[in-house]
Amino acid sequence: MNVRLSGCGALLWDAGQLVWDDYLDHRQFALTDGVERVLRWFTGFRDLGSVRELGGDPDEAAHWHRVATVLAQHDILIAENGPRHQREQAIEEAWQPWGPLARAYHFSTRSHAGTAMRTAEQDNEDLEAKVLTDPPPPAFWSLPGATRLALPDADPGVWRHRDLMDVLHRRRSRRYFGPAALPLETVAALLKTAAGPLPRAEGPLTQAGVDLDPDGVVTDSWQRVFKTSPSGGARHPTEFYLYARNVQGLEPGAYHYAAADHTLEFLGRRLDDERLVAAVGDQDWVAGAGALIFYTSVIARNQWKYTFPRVYRALMMDVGHLSQTVYLLATAAGLHITFTAALRDQIVEELLGCDPARHLVIGTSVIGAPSR
Repeated sequence: MNVRLSGCGALLWDAGQLVWDDYLDHRQFALTDGVERVLRWFTGFRDLGSVRELGGDPDEAAHWHRVATVLAQHDILIAENGPRHQREQAIEEAWQPWGPLARAYHFSTRSHAGTAMRTAEQDNEDLEAKVLTDPPPPAFWSLPGATRLALPDADPGVWRHRDLMDVLHRRRSRRYFGPAALPLETVAALLKTAAGPLPRAEGPLTQAGVDLDPDGVVTDSWQRVFKTSPSGGARHPTEFYLYARNVQGLEPGAYHYAAADHTLEFLGRRLDDERLVAAVGDQDWVAGAGALIFYTSVIARNQWKYTFPRVYRALMMDVGHLSQTVYLLATAAGLHITFTAALRDQIVEELLGCDPARHLVIGTSVIGAPSR
């Protein structure tokens, strides 16, 4: 029987132990010392018995054959043209353009028919206990010592188009902009409507908003927040950063939007147009924009409630919800807008002051005045 190393698994180093992670079937195996020699031997298809050549004497040869046999029994080594080989071939062909890491994450977080699911009651019981000893990170945060600019109240007059069906059908990605500066009132209304908390309303939790104290601190012990876009578990990990390139009344540069009190915090950093274009994947049309909204994810907010890696997917969906809301608001205000995830993350991280281990850059909405 010819076998080779599975292409849908990975070696991990965990707490001083070498572990094989079979991400298709969600199994992990601790490997004993020296097993990596067998794995290297079978990087291509070979007869299972050929592993005896690793032994310097008959006893050692028999040992390595026993090891290889066990590895084959657990699909760490896969049989040529066997069911597992055929399954892996189909996956590798379909995912080839994205490489092994993308498929490893997808299939390691893919749920199976028998995956155990927790009930809302179980989650609530655990969180009621957790909040007493391990409180969640704040739903909103601000930058100590930053220069703060109070934004004007959201003016409903900025919305030229108010019918939902009309706005949905008008929405387009437009990568061309006019020279006019963006009105600060429009930018402020867009930020508050998309990223600001909703006031608490009467009714059950699913219809509620958020309670803030006079200092803009969420009083809910779980730090749940409700906005005009949905967010799993009401965690809202996404922060908004405004890059003002041509906005009336704003010094050009990067700002953090402090949603709790509707202010901008000036970060003191700006890019020339060449560097800005480089940050947004060399897309030249960005140099004509009035402003960019960068979306970042504070992973600790979701990690507090959800401790399984599938929730990384929810960070992307969170930005998807919010960016569509921004699309519709920009359209309603008569502006041009395009979302892009083609970023040079490192440049954006440095611009915004994000720690890439905890505060992830996801994408940006590029907004400008309409061309005439």
